[in-house]
Amino acid sequence: MQNARLKMMVALVAAVAIGCGNSPSAAQSPSPPPVPPAAAGAADPVVAEVGGRQITLAEVDAKWQEFDAAERARLTQQLYQNRRNMLDLVVGDALIADAAKAAKMSVDAYTEREIGRRLKAPSEADLRSFYEANKERAQGRSFEELRKPIEDFLASQRQGQARAQLVDELRTKAGNVRVMLEPPRVEVAISSTDPTSGPDAAPVTIVEYSDYQ
Repeated sequence: MQNARLKMMVALVAAVAIGCGNSPSAAQSPSPPPVPPAAAGAADPVVAEVGGRQITLAEVDAKWQEFDAAERARLTQQLYQNRRNMLDLVVGDALIADAAKAAKMSVDAYTEREIGRRLKAPSEADLRSFYEANKERAQGRSFEELRKPIEDFLASQRQGQARAQLVDELRTKAGNVRVMLEPPRVEVAISSTDPTSGPDAAPVTIVEYSDYQ
């Protein structure tokens, strides 16, 4: 039974992840492969030598771009997103530590108090709503069978949301947080034969990709 419940929760969690995503953002249109975030301003390291000829990381990336541009774009974006997620956690830890020090409390005590103030336990209606929304993944199991795993999952999710709310409040209050980690960017070449609309010197260029079949 425990293994079955675990498998069910994996499916339910996957459903939530697919529906909600990791962070609030607008839907993104497919884009050309971006430059890896670590490449900007960094020296081009030599990664191999053949007969005295040096092969640099930029050359390898250029070959990767030529060989599998879509996969390179996906992994570059994934690398950036994971770095950004971890950066947000580190920034949050630093803000909480500073606030705890100002309150003359330990970090654990301050975090428990402040998150407790913002935390709202899932109601019975919340549990049933989650079950109904994911009922097709329940593999025939009843609400009562899955009630405890669902409750644990929603409680954990709300714990994270309460911490995020606390960090947002501290960040706004501090007013001195700067993030210098740049997202992946790409330069899109536009030829004279491409269909365009608007002035050539427009400050923002929107590129639309379509697949006609």
